[in-house]
Amino acid sequence: MYPLVRRSFLLWAALRALCFAIMSVALFPVALTSPTLGGEFRADIGEIALSIAIGSTGPFLAAYIENRPRFARIRYWLRTLFIVGVVGAIATALAPLWPGFDLVHDLLLLTMILGMTAGLTAAVRSGSRFAQYQAVGYAPLIILGLLVLAYELSTGAPVPYWPVAALLAVLVDFMVTAGGVINGYLTVKRERDEAWADVSEARIAVATDPLTEIANRRGLALRFRDPAHPRPAALAVIDCDHFKRINDMFGHDTGDEVLIAVAEGLKQENVFPARQGGEEFVVLIYGEDYQRLAETVRRQITLSVLEKVPEVPFPVTASAGLTEVRSNDTLDSAVKRGDEALYAAKDAGRDQLLLWQDGKHSQPRLVHGV
Repeated sequence: MYPLVRRSFLLWAALRALCFAIMSVALFPVALTSPTLGGEFRADIGEIALSIAIGSTGPFLAAYIENRPRFARIRYWLRTLFIVGVVGAIATALAPLWPGFDLVHDLLLLTMILGMTAGLTAAVRSGSRFAQYQAVGYAPLIILGLLVLAYELSTGAPVPYWPVAALLAVLVDFMVTAGGVINGYLTVKRERDEAWADVSEARIAVATDPLTEIANRRGLALRFRDPAHPRPAALAVIDCDHFKRINDMFGHDTGDEVLIAVAEGLKQENVFPARQGGEEFVVLIYGEDYQRLAETVRRQITLSVLEKVPEVPFPVTASAGLTEVRSNDTLDSAVKRGDEALYAAKDAGRDQLLLWQDGKHSQPRLVHGV
């Protein structure tokens, strides 16, 4: 569910719609039957609904416009319009008891319209795209309200047929506001999708080695404990033999090319490669035939470097230590055993794979795996 549908402006929009609907039902028969607002009860209900509808427009706009610091003061003042609208509705309800409340109601309506106009204008001038959209929808209602109030305050009499004009203005308001809500939903949806895409890219970036573009240590850890993938059958720690000599003889740029070629050689089926750091790599191996696959991957390193970095005139070999992954293993515990086997492979002359196994002895026994 997108965040937009949980935002408070939808509640205010619903309240506005309800009040305008009540106003329309109350005033429509009046508009058809009397040019002088006959039907006092319906007229009062319509004006009460109108006051609350206009008052709720303030917090609707406050929640609807972009949530930026420069709009903070505008949003604060827009929210206060609802209080004015409620007071205006109360004044209308009390008008039969004291006619002076009619004047209070009109003055409060004028206050709300001017406040809403000022808030919209300030938001538009501050660059709110949503406010620009709503200004188009509210313009007929604002203009009509100012004309009607100016007439009533100056003459003391109601404007003939103003409910018809009010209903038309409300219709324009509804259409534009509905379009604005849809536009806002699509905007927030797009921004949310873009944000998720950025987050996904960031997650991939922090889990990927920038040079070889395979997983780094973090990516390896995530894959090792990812429940969406089966647990690996084995883990191999692989180190390029005499890599320092390559850097010394051909420079670090060539050394980087060799590392990239090594990573390419490690990309085999049922193998998840990662760069541990420097010239050391770790591969997770899936399947029962992990010993053969580990040796195939190790030998593929030499072939890949020979093909992709021809300026290195001698074969680039690799030593590897292989260990089964136990059910209670963490990545660190499995890598530790793989490291032990790797060091033993180097001590035994390099360019080979050794398998770490539990033997009959109390100490782990390192044997030639393949």
